[in-house]
Amino acid sequence: MGVRGLQGFVGSACPHTRTAVNFKELAELHRSQHPGCAPTVVVDAMCCLRYWYTPESWVCGGQWREYFAALRDFVTAFTTVGIKLVFFFDGMVEQGKRAVWVRRRLKNNQEIARIFHYIKSHGEQPGRNMFFLPSGLAIFTRFALKTLGQETLCSLQEADYEVASYGLQHNCLGILGEDTDYLIYDTCPYFSISELCLDSLDTVMLCREKLCESLELSLADLPLLACLLGNDTVPEGLFESFRFQCLSSYTSARKNSDKRGNVILAVADHISKVLRLHQGEKKLEEMLPLGQNKALFYKGVASYLLPGQTSPWIFQKPKGITTLGKQIVSVSTDPEFKPESLVCTHPESKEETPVCTHPETEQEDPMNMEPEMKQQVTMVSDTEILKVARAQHVQAESYLVYGVMTSGEIECSNTLEDALDQALPSQAFVYRPMRQRVYSLLLGAGGGGASGGPVVQEWFVHSGNPLRHPDLVRPLPMNVPGTDIPAVSTVPQSSGGFTVEML
Repeated sequence: MGVRGLQGFVGSACPHTRTAVNFKELAELHRSQHPGCAPTVVVDAMCCLRYWYTPESWVCGGQWREYFAALRDFVTAFTTVGIKLVFFFDGMVEQGKRAVWVRRRLKNNQEIARIFHYIKSHGEQPGRNMFFLPSGLAIFTRFALKTLGQETLCSLQEADYEVASYGLQHNCLGILGEDTDYLIYDTCPYFSISELCLDSLDTVMLCREKLCESLELSLADLPLLACLLGNDTVPEGLFESFRFQCLSSYTSARKNSDKRGNVILAVADHISKVLRLHQGEKKLEEMLPLGQNKALFYKGVASYLLPGQTSPWIFQKPKGITTLGKQIVSVSTDPEFKPESLVCTHPESKEETPVCTHPETEQEDPMNMEPEMKQQVTMVSDTEILKVARAQHVQAESYLVYGVMTSGEIECSNTLEDALDQALPSQAFVYRPMRQRVYSLLLGAGGGGASGGPVVQEWFVHSGNPLRHPDLVRPLPMNVPGTDIPAVSTVPQSSGGFTVEML
């Protein structure tokens, strides 16, 4: 998650980038600077699940009352001092991030195997040091927060991009999470959830401006640094030899930094003293060993550009358009050319509380924008149905349905299952017949033949699945005697829309 090695580097080599702050004091300052606007904190909920879920008996999960009480206390602590919270959850895995998703799932499998080995060896559950999130916790958390009256949103692309974009466009007080990508985005301040003391509302702010000062870089250089170090778009191994060359020629290594820390310093030094000399004159591929990874590298740099932002490092116009999930970024060699603003896909706040908006950022209503519907073939062709499904997805009211109806793809992360216990089938198989019938409601069951009808790609983690490719699953018709159950695509749409909850 985030930029490789940056978390440890900030903690050890750049402690001055970490500043102790108090949310109550920050909120009062924000209100004085922006009268009439509620101070808003954007919460990366996926980063906060471990902070919220604290029961000692965690293996079996199920401590719903305790967990709900913890969420209520969290919300109350902020709302009591007049801070509005907006929660973002991961909603989709972008195609370009599928390989990263698979690597993490396979790594999680190893962690789960160690948990079951410990249980069998010791006859008790392991301590918090082996903690693994209970199955379904993220989904349950969404509905718990909605019950508490909180604005809860589900992303249509990389969640950290939507969090950073929301924070910038709404001039938010800050972002609360635990992801070094928030140090790279040029957005509102970034606060650490792991350092949060709920009783006092004290935490640590990680300052990207101070990071730039320490590295002798500008904010616009950070996306380039992140891609050279490795992130979720550009694999760390692609530029290993380049980083070694930077380190070999670097003469100002710090004694208080480990090797990885000095690598970061060396790469930053190369950017500031070598690459910047030719900025605007040479293309990146003329200064860096991009090779066949040129398009991927440009995509990585552009992935940090929020709506209205440009990069001084992107000059060449690749063949066609660089597509980033649901966004489109144009890049040109013309110095007067201004890239199109990336489309932020979060919904506008529906609450009456006024929220400040960035004066230089153009606001658009994502509910009226359907770029993916116009530019890609979807499983369901009715745009009105897709609009309803999209809205319910964004508002965290219907999970996974929109992905099935658009890309025909669905994923399920790790669950606490013993891969060595062959007597118990995986939940991926137990609930598949149910999912197949839901698919038939969404897509229709097709002709019923082996090669007819739609196919859904299932990326489900289970024992023996290396996740090299998805399972191809066909819908099964709903067999209810005396009843003809139509697919959603054939049902006339009313003002009330529809709701299908995926189990």
